Order: sequence, then C-alpha cells, then structure tokens
Amino acid sequence: MNKIKTMKGRPIGSIIRNRIAAILNHVDISYGYEVYKIYKEFFGQVHIRTIYYNLKKGIEKEEIILFKIEKELGDYSWGNEVEKIYYAIGPYANIELPVKDLEIIEKIPKNSLKKSIDINWENELKNMTESLKKEIIEYNERYNVLSNQGKKLLKEKINQKYNKLKEYFGSKIKKEKFQELLKDINPPTP
Repeated sequence: MNKIKTMKGRPIGSIIRNRIAAILNHVDISYGYEVYKIYKEFFGQVHIRTIYYNLKKGIEKEEIILFKIEKELGDYSWGNEVEKIYYAIGPYANIELPVKDLEIIEKIPKNSLKKSIDINWENELKNMTESLKKEIIEYNERYNVLSNQGKKLLKEKINQKYNKLKEYFGSKIKKEKFQELLKDINPPTP
C-alpha cells in the first residue's frame, strides 16, 4: 500500500499576504487602511486586523517594506490626527496567485494615493544587505555544526535572497551605488 505523507501544522505562507503583496505590486505604494479597503472591495470580507497582521508579518519576512510613517491632521471620529504607515512590495514577496486572483488584481486602479511619495531605495537596499550579511555570518559560524542537508538548504536560501535583492533593486537605484552596496556580500558558493 502506498502511503501519502501529510504535513503537520500550518502551511507555509498566506494567501492573504500574497494578495496584499500583489496589491502593493500593482498600486506601487499604499498605506494600511487603503490596502484594507482595496482588499475588501476586490476579494470580499476580511477583518482589518487580519490585513495589519499580514502587513506586519510581511515586514518581518521582508516581503513588504515599511518605508514611511506620517501623521496627518483631519477631522476623524477618533480625534484630529491619524498615523499613516506607507508600504511597498519587498524583494522576497510571493505574488504567485491563482489566475482568478490575478484577473481581479488587474481591475484595481493603479495608484489611488492623492500624493506622490518618494522612497529612498538606496536606504532600503542598505538595510536589506545588512540583514543578508548577518545571515551569511551566521551561516559561516554554524557551518561546522550543520548537517550536509542543513548546509545545502541554508546556502540555497541565502543565494536565493541575494539573487532576489539583485533582481528587485537593480532597476530602482543607480548601477554604481547598487554594486557598491552589494560588493561586501559574498554568498556561499553552491
């Protein structure tokens, strides 16, 4: 009899986070409540806390970039001030969605923000390269205690992250600055 292996626990990733990343990829830049309104309009009921949880989780996984927090004055039901946190898609985002979802994403207006916001891509790349450098140092420190499978998996993960950084930021900042920031990163060779 052929036994099928089943995974225990929660599956890796989140369809909601993937949809949020696809929305951010489509609209470029947005703040949390705007993402919530878009998601709710195009994908149906979702709790606002779920959106904010997935935005936070996306930041932790570097799938989403938090790049600006701005206070805005106005006449709101809770007071006269609101804090808008602006997000953009990050280099490690997974925007692979079912065709049905991709068709829905295409119906979303490109950028509904009323003002233009500049992102300091150089600073974002610098932060992410620092994070990757730490991973490489940690890999080198743990090299002798890792199993061969562990070495291989970690090496592949680091190389994938390095390549995604190059792909993502290559078009966002000047080539010279891009190369300068990546020059100190030496991912483990396959």
